[in-house]
This record gives sequence, C-alpha cells and structure tokens, in this order.
Amino acid sequence: MRKRIWTIVIILGFTSLAGTHAFAKENDPATEFANAITRNDYKKAQSFIDQDYVRIPEIPEHVSAQSYKLAPSPINGEQILMVSFYDEKRKTERLAYIWELSVNYGRITQIHVLYEGFNPLADEARLIREYQTKFKRSLLTLTELPFRKVTEFHGFIEDDSSIELLYRSDEINGFLKVKAAPVTVDLDRFKFDNDDVYYTLKDGTKALYRVNNNLAYELRFHKNGMQYMLAIGNKKYLKVKYKPETLLKIANSMV
Repeated sequence: MRKRIWTIVIILGFTSLAGTHAFAKENDPATEFANAITRNDYKKAQSFIDQDYVRIPEIPEHVSAQSYKLAPSPINGEQILMVSFYDEKRKTERLAYIWELSVNYGRITQIHVLYEGFNPLADEARLIREYQTKFKRSLLTLTELPFRKVTEFHGFIEDDSSIELLYRSDEINGFLKVKAAPVTVDLDRFKFDNDDVYYTLKDGTKALYRVNNNLAYELRFHKNGMQYMLAIGNKKYLKVKYKPETLLKIANSMV
C-alpha cells in the first residue's frame, strides 16, 4: 500500500518538477537509460539493462519521449522513472508512462509498468473510480468492445449521478457510447417504436433494442439499480454494420 501511495504522489508532483531531472545521478544506469529513452535510442537503452531478465516495455510508435524525471522509490535499490511526451491533439506535454526500475550491481534488472498515459483506457479507469467514490454506487464496466483498438476515450460525470463514456475507434470510423445513471423510470418508458425488441441477457436481465434509431445501434437495460445505455454510432459514417447480437455480447461482458 505504501508503494502505491508513493506512486500517486509522484504522479501529482510531475508537473511541478517540469524541466528538472529530479534525483538524477551522473553515470547512474537509470539516468543513462532514461537519457537514451528520451532520445528514442532504444538500442542504447537496452545496453543498460540485464538482458537475461528484462526487456523494455512496448512503447507505441506515435509516443515520442520529450523529457524525464527520476525519483527514489521507498524500496531500496529501485527508482521511479517518469517520461512525458508531446500530445499533438491536445497541443501540450503530458505524462506518457511511469516505470519502476530495479538497479543491482550497476545494471537494471527489472522494470515494472506502473502507469501508461498513452493508453486511452487509463482515463477510463480514473473516471470510473471517481464516479464510484463520489456517488457510492457500483458501476458495471466493459470487458468487450465492438472493435480491436480504442483510438480515443472521452468521458464525463454529471451532477445528476450519470456518467458517460465514449470510446472512439478509427477502425470502424465510429464510437461506442456507454451511459449509466440511477434508475428513475421503467425500461418500458424507453420503447419509442413498435418495432423495438426485447432481449434477455445471460443472467435473465431484460434488455431493450431500439431497431429504428437512425443515429446509432442502441441497447438499454437495468441492473443493480442502475440504467445502462449502449450505443454504436454514428450509423451514417460507420464502416461496419452491426446486429443486436454485438450489443448483447457487450452487455453480457459487463462486470
């Protein structure tokens, strides 16, 4: 627990340390390793680690390191490496990743990935935790998506206890939207068309599929006092056509 609290403190303090190499030491393998990483010289960086035990964690091609910070870990012989990159879409520098480096006998013998800021789903986890903490409500989360890769994630929490999560994918030129809120009306109130169809999830939960929604493929259901809406859209621009089974599979995956 102490180790995780320290990591949170490091993240919060990252911005205030901008422009400095905190606690960095000359000729220290962690410092040399970090210097190589920020030059995108991964071959050089690999030379500072014990290659029989560890490899550099995978870094996406679009993530180009800009600067780094090193700080001591509460664990003897370990250091926290924080690396930032320039986000072209946000036009600002942001935290890319945090690694915990184990250094023994002048070599890096282990790398633990503590945080990946370039992973869109890191923001998803933070927002869900924030919602559950603020409203003291459990929230079902996705384990299945209608595409292989999330390109962008956006989300927000409303004061009416609702949360909206939007997963965009260039693969389908569209998005999956999940909206959740405490149940206020019966599911039947969302049946706007005679063609709308009721389905049953694996655990017996009733779900409503809106057949004639022109904007998105939409499924709604209630569970544990919460109402959920799943939508894949915008239909006009999607590269893929979906059937109700896709949304049912997503709903059944939520835990």
